[in-house]
Amino acid sequence: MTESEATGKPLTLALVGLTAPHSRGWLETVHTLPEAGRLLVCDVDEAGARPEVPEEAEAVSPEDLLEPSVRPDAALVSVRNDQAAEIGSKLLAGGLPCIVEKPAGRNSGDIERLNEAAAKGGTIWAPGFLNRLQPAARRIRRLVVEEQAIGRVQSIEARMVTSSVRQRNPGHWLFRGEVAGGGILHWLAIHHIDLVRYLTGQEYGSVSGFTATFNREIDVEDMAAVSFTLQGGALGSLHAGYVLRQRYGDIGITLRGDLGEIVWPHFDFVGRQNSLYIHSEGPRSEGPGPEVVTLEPPEGTGYGGGLGWEFVRRFAAAARMGGAFVTGGDDALRAMRFVEAAYAAARSGGRVEVGT
Repeated sequence: MTESEATGKPLTLALVGLTAPHSRGWLETVHTLPEAGRLLVCDVDEAGARPEVPEEAEAVSPEDLLEPSVRPDAALVSVRNDQAAEIGSKLLAGGLPCIVEKPAGRNSGDIERLNEAAAKGGTIWAPGFLNRLQPAARRIRRLVVEEQAIGRVQSIEARMVTSSVRQRNPGHWLFRGEVAGGGILHWLAIHHIDLVRYLTGQEYGSVSGFTATFNREIDVEDMAAVSFTLQGGALGSLHAGYVLRQRYGDIGITLRGDLGEIVWPHFDFVGRQNSLYIHSEGPRSEGPGPEVVTLEPPEGTGYGGGLGWEFVRRFAAAARMGGAFVTGGDDALRAMRFVEAAYAAARSGGRVEVGT
């Protein structure tokens, strides 16, 4: 039970930004969340298509959100990457808890700015790493970190291969370096970059690899092939690209250890997949045979469906009660530092240590 359910007090939620790629979904999330009450909306961009805003939503400015009569329980900041640090840091410094759409900035400096503002305001913030709440992700973390089900992790393969730049509109700000900060690694593969840390409980060591830009209309990478180490000694690879003629095709993570392996195909050519393929000979294993476990995410509407609902309600409860949340500013910073290390390695042709 969440704190809002326990007290019966509806949540006041704010959405800052109506034109970013996930703003439409986030608007539906905060509007339809069962615990939601008052809905505040801030339109901060002059360009871009806007979703239909519910009649009961109140239009306010970001500055209004810090006024006592307006102040929400939490704000969801879904804006351009070059706007995130400016808008988010003002709200956080004023003590307002914020979910900031990933990657939450153009570079690690932007993330550090958000972290400093949160510390100043005595509040918390979270990047939009919803996949940490996937039932499959939580099961894998428990198997790998707590139960040692696959023994010592030795190999990681992560793939984020999705629809082409042409399908996604090459004129969008996502493909302009000065606004977005980066390409496929920065916008989508960052989910997997974060998940590897979460699933293994380990930090990155070093990175090497390549990036390429095949679409001449953009100035960020649309393809990346990266190799990395974990501090526990495992070797891994991350392959990411905007190359498919369909929406999804090859998105997933595989972990292998000296006592087994776990395969998690997030998406294939027919859509979301919720089954884990587990082969465990760890100390708590019931036998050497493989196992297929299906773990359905919760039902819901909006961005991420039920996962979006769960993310917002858990974040609001953590903010209200001063507790820990499943992700935070340090996770955003470490993910961005991996991205920056990958870019540096691609430029130099060498191996780059991931900053901590």
